[in-house]
Amino acid sequence: MATSPRRLAEQPWSLNDLSSELLALILEHLRDIDPPSAATSRRLSRRFEAVATPIVYHVLCLNESIVSTGAEARYPNLFRNVAAHTNHVVARSNLDPFGIKRVLDRVRRLQSVQWDYVVAEFNSGLLWLPSDVLKSEQTRHHTTKLHVQGLPLREFEGHLRDTYVRAIPTDLLTTLKLASPAPPLTTRLNSLKQLLLLSRRLETFHYEDRGQGTNFKFSPSERMPALKELVLKSYDWNHSREDVNRNWDFSRLESLDLVSVPIFNFLVSVNFSDLANLQRLHCEDYSAHQATDKRQDATRGLHLLVKKHIRALHSLSLTCHISSFPLDGILAHASTLRSLHFRDHVGFGEEDRRCPTLWPADLETLGRQLPFVHTLEIDMDIALCDPPEFLRAICAFKKLHTLTLHVQTVLHPLEIVHPGMDRDHDAAVRTFGYLIQCKQDLEARAVPGCGPQPWRHMTINVGGWRRAMVRRFSAAWRRQNEQGVFAERCFILERDGGSSGRLTFREERQGGWKTERQLEKTGRRLLALTLRRPRLSTTATAPLRLNLPTCSVWNSFIRPECSAHLVFSSLEV
Repeated sequence: MATSPRRLAEQPWSLNDLSSELLALILEHLRDIDPPSAATSRRLSRRFEAVATPIVYHVLCLNESIVSTGAEARYPNLFRNVAAHTNHVVARSNLDPFGIKRVLDRVRRLQSVQWDYVVAEFNSGLLWLPSDVLKSEQTRHHTTKLHVQGLPLREFEGHLRDTYVRAIPTDLLTTLKLASPAPPLTTRLNSLKQLLLLSRRLETFHYEDRGQGTNFKFSPSERMPALKELVLKSYDWNHSREDVNRNWDFSRLESLDLVSVPIFNFLVSVNFSDLANLQRLHCEDYSAHQATDKRQDATRGLHLLVKKHIRALHSLSLTCHISSFPLDGILAHASTLRSLHFRDHVGFGEEDRRCPTLWPADLETLGRQLPFVHTLEIDMDIALCDPPEFLRAICAFKKLHTLTLHVQTVLHPLEIVHPGMDRDHDAAVRTFGYLIQCKQDLEARAVPGCGPQPWRHMTINVGGWRRAMVRRFSAAWRRQNEQGVFAERCFILERDGGSSGRLTFREERQGGWKTERQLEKTGRRLLALTLRRPRLSTTATAPLRLNLPTCSVWNSFIRPECSAHLVFSSLEV
């Protein structure tokens, strides 16, 4: 006799009722977000152990214990599982090379090895190298891919000229990511170029220098491998169109990052048709050393490239002259775009310059016609827009859950800042509250299940804050800095990953994460910002006292009665 649906609903349910395939999918996701928990799940039952063990050992991250002498005797089960299930190995350059080789020798089907350099120098015998530990017969039969990260950028001459090639098997190299050089401004890249030209399987290349940077000098017969992902940071691109046709191959390129690169020089040297398959484009111009400012022309060229030649972008990040970049270029990718970063060159590094800002109506148009964008980064100069209207337009992005908003400090370098006053902090808190309220209002009006995505992460960057930066150096700002008052700030509001989904507020400062308020000296370190009500509170509080006139619209926007009802609770470490 069939069991009634009601009786089935009353029966207890557990993960053990799932098929092995579904259980494996869940454990793979758990491994990606919390590897220790995935490993612990093997202890739940024999079935869980059978399903989880291949997943846990699929990628093996080496540490001192695993590569130490006698590890095979101490961890026999681990090495049996490595032999049976491991396909990918991640290791650091400061681990014992003989121990690494012992582990790799036990892997039967080695599909990839990731080498992470953690020191600035490397020499065979002092620091292990890929060529020291990889068996050629092991890798030849299984087409192993080699991923090298943090490679120190050096120029070797004389008998050391082939150092890179001897250190890294070029027939296996698939990914090469360089470390930021010290000292910067390397003038010759011949050793690195030799490695690249010989690595015909190379798919990903990340180059990083500092300042103006330098560039490769190619001979007519030299040609780079066909890359899929290219990142150039502080690279002085001055290759001609003929050079690019001869020496570069962009036919397979899917991801391109040009940061601190003369964008105009790049655009006039490449065939736009070669960039048609890009899914990610990130451009930040650097042309201060050029004889003429070509950034306006570069913006127009980027618009032509994005609108007419690239087929389907998933991520677009541009720092340009936004007034010269019509929005139809962005809207051309409405069906695929997921991440949009759209900023102006002016920025907020100087308080006496106005940063071009999108009209709220244009921003709302983007929000309504880009249905899949979940990440957004834009500028908001309060002197050029109505802040509440601008923030409401941001919420038109239905899928948006991650926002970075750049604004100018509300402080003046000559104003008197009284103890206990923090106007940038107060403005940030109220902006967060307003954005949350806008989402809640949209949710209340939406059809159930069709409302906007809740906020996961919001950043308000004040005054051009960066992790590594030189603060404003006028005499007035130096005096303010001496008093602990800064124009550059960064405020974060993010939802934690726990079941409570609580929003936490903090300020990021140079040197790492800092809480906004320190609770004595006892290890309490975070103030959690939790919305207690779905509606904005009108609880009366003391009005802000402004020492100098500011924009009247912003002045009214940051009144305390505009803020959400916020409760701060201390959390134990």
